[in-house]
Amino acid sequence: MIRRTLAAGIAVAIVSVALAGCTTAPDGRPQADRLRDELGAMPGVENISVDYSNDFTRGTYLDLDLSMRAASEAQVAEVVDRINTIKQRDFDSYQQSTEIIVGDRLELKLGAELDPHRIAARTHELRQLDTSLPGAAITWTTSGFEIEKSPPTTDSLAAVRTVLGNDPTQVTIRPADRQPVWTVDLPFGTQQEQDIQTLLTGLPIPVTFVRIINGHIANLSVGVHSPDTAYQDLTAVIAETRPTPDHPMDLRWNWGSYSPDKQFTGSVQVAGCSDQTTAADAHPEHYLTPEAIALQRRLRTEFETCN
Repeated sequence: MIRRTLAAGIAVAIVSVALAGCTTAPDGRPQADRLRDELGAMPGVENISVDYSNDFTRGTYLDLDLSMRAASEAQVAEVVDRINTIKQRDFDSYQQSTEIIVGDRLELKLGAELDPHRIAARTHELRQLDTSLPGAAITWTTSGFEIEKSPPTTDSLAAVRTVLGNDPTQVTIRPADRQPVWTVDLPFGTQQEQDIQTLLTGLPIPVTFVRIINGHIANLSVGVHSPDTAYQDLTAVIAETRPTPDHPMDLRWNWGSYSPDKQFTGSVQVAGCSDQTTAADAHPEHYLTPEAIALQRRLRTEFETCN
């Protein structure tokens, strides 16, 4: 019995070692080392970190972090071009990220595909925005611009229009003064902005998030005053915003919780149909209070077009 147990333990250990040594992608260590050495010696690069893994347990990834605060846009483009030259297609099966700091509180967060000319242009735009929005932290990702600790939304959007013009892009603005977070698809005109600002100011409950697509409110998150008045509050919001089948609105609300694990929250796709694929939709009794479930069902029955 002891001999069999010992043999089984040795077998498990051998399998564990074998699995730990397995890799799921071609070895990229030489290229990772080359990236660290060559990029670190290029003009404009102040610091570089290369995090590489091709391990059964840790996974396969290549993460590059560069600091280029004082670099010119041309130097940024040259570094990105060198990254592409060294990587070729050798890391296609890896998870990849590249982060480049191009100023105080200015950063580009990128994936595997790197366009040197586009990244240089975005670097220029980040620095222009920084001049117009002092103190803000500005990031460009593949989804668009994100502006943290920004001036009020009106001032931030004015600066964005000045720098970006009518270029189609997405901008998320998180003001420092606890105003609602705005995510806007540009172009977005000043009159459209004024109309929506006036509408939001007149709503009976506070707004925490608004998403604008094609000049219309596509998503709205609000805080209700209490469960007792939630239906009246939310139907008043729907009446004011007036979503249509051409421009439906995902309305989400929150109040707090009656218990540590169940919330008084919910959502309704006004003039549209909810994509009911979340765990909270499949089993609302696990996540929502009975009152929240009843309110969500009532609003979805009244305002959605699924049936």
